[in-house]
Amino acid sequence: MEFRKLMAFGNSSFIVSVPKAWVEKNRLKKGDVLLVEQKPNELILSAKDSSERRKINEVTINPEGKTPEEFKTEIISLYVNNYDIITVVGVKDHEATKSIFRSLVGMEIVEETATKIVAKDLLDIQEVSLDNIVRRIDIIIRSMLTDARELDVKNADSVINRDTEVNRLSLLGFRTAKAATDNPRLLKLFNTNYWNVMLAKQIITYLERFADQIKRIIRTAKENKLDGKARSDILKLLLSVQENYIQVMKIHYEKNRQAAFKAETTTRALLKECDAILRKYPEVPIVRIIEYFQHTVGSMKGILRNVMEYE
Repeated sequence: MEFRKLMAFGNSSFIVSVPKAWVEKNRLKKGDVLLVEQKPNELILSAKDSSERRKINEVTINPEGKTPEEFKTEIISLYVNNYDIITVVGVKDHEATKSIFRSLVGMEIVEETATKIVAKDLLDIQEVSLDNIVRRIDIIIRSMLTDARELDVKNADSVINRDTEVNRLSLLGFRTAKAATDNPRLLKLFNTNYWNVMLAKQIITYLERFADQIKRIIRTAKENKLDGKARSDILKLLLSVQENYIQVMKIHYEKNRQAAFKAETTTRALLKECDAILRKYPEVPIVRIIEYFQHTVGSMKGILRNVMEYE
């Protein structure tokens, strides 16, 4: 928060200076028009939306001296930070590089030569909704839970592949959140505020982690033959987690704080179920599966905490 002194200007007007950082963040210049919204005890200044003012962010990178994972992380980081055009020079593995871009919603290959790949974002960020991203991820997770409920190895590959789509949507959510927090005009367009955008980003993070754990549970079950009794107890726990997840997301959509407080009791009960299974079955595959379940509970607790903090 900053304080600015009100100064007289002529006989009928007053002026106040505008922070330079705000002007730069909104890409304004001398002579631009500001919108002024009057309220009983406050004035709200906002930049007049101007699509031609939008700056195109471009960057050129080279995979030389980087591991494949480091190079992939670099591209993802640039995507999340809202670079519109990413040019890769010195390309050696074209298919691997194109595969990275294909995993990013909106990024399309627009130019390719023997040593260069250019990807451009063709998605209008103003048409993206963080709420819709959360709902789409939620739908995928519910389908993953349903198909994993019997620990049926026939469905394992399908469940694992759906986690990839969750990852794609999550990165789009992070990119959208970054754009909104960097541009106050987008906050106004999305009819939200900085704090709620940060909470939405955190929700997406929790959901992405939750999906990861479901993927790991079904993959571990596929790779290891589980004892009949242990399998039965894990199936019962998985059903409890599914029911709890549905209830947690209902609380999230309704922004019901009182229900969020009460639901934390259920999440604690799930952790006790995890501990009971660990005591009965100390085998390594079971321990790994229960650890993944504990992480799903942590994600649900995080979602509930966000409900309590929502403005």
